[in-house]
Amino acid sequence: MMRTRLMRAMALALVICALGAGTGALSITGQLLDYEKGYVFFTTGDGFRVAPDLRLRSYKTGGPTALQPQARMYARATFDAAGDVSELDLSRAPLTFAGDYAAAHKFAVALSPPVANPALVPKHGGGYCANTVPGKLVPVTITVQVPPDTAPTDQVYMTTDISAWNPQAYLLTRINAMQYRLVLQLLSGTVMHVLFDRGSTQSIQRGENGLQQQPYLLCVGDSTVQAYTRTIYHWGDEQHGNLSAPQAFPTPYNPAPFPNLPTPPPSP
Repeated sequence: MMRTRLMRAMALALVICALGAGTGALSITGQLLDYEKGYVFFTTGDGFRVAPDLRLRSYKTGGPTALQPQARMYARATFDAAGDVSELDLSRAPLTFAGDYAAAHKFAVALSPPVANPALVPKHGGGYCANTVPGKLVPVTITVQVPPDTAPTDQVYMTTDISAWNPQAYLLTRINAMQYRLVLQLLSGTVMHVLFDRGSTQSIQRGENGLQQQPYLLCVGDSTVQAYTRTIYHWGDEQHGNLSAPQAFPTPYNPAPFPNLPTPPPSP
């Protein structure tokens, strides 16, 4: 009797082991470069075929998501036995590049070059982006000088493409009459585009000439600390000088009066 029970237990354990071995699917995590015509490409240069029954899920919750894969989004790709991407777990927030890319290369329709192209190495931010070792936590001090007519009670925020241009994504602290400051702990290799505002999309800063300000590039290097400074010349909701308050209808001089979202930066 005892021997029969022992044999059954051993058989059940073998079945569980076999099932567990079959669920060890290969997956990689990174940033998306493109997704179209049945293929997904990562910023590493690797491209993979997508399964017809691709499942889209939220990386954060693990459940279904309404997000659609697009450039600059982050994702974890899981491969099926045929080597196609069967599941994409999507995230707007940055994810660490992880997974066995070497093993995934056998499924790739396009491979990343073995040596990085020097012409593609970013040179922005005073050299912070060049030859950066990713994954190091770096304190980044962000300081802005505001226009003289900024009220003492005004709150200043930083909005970014990573935060989907939320106008209240990061609150800065006033340090004197003309300057606000924010200190963030960011991973080296982080690249984002930023603008500053007073808490609404209508107030997003404008350039020195009073026209729309193109987003700034902020690249985090692997130095011990990093300082980032910018000057704000005008707020978007100023109602004097050469600026006007947002209108209820477009004009030739202000074709997109509301909500005055910044122009998305060009794809790298």
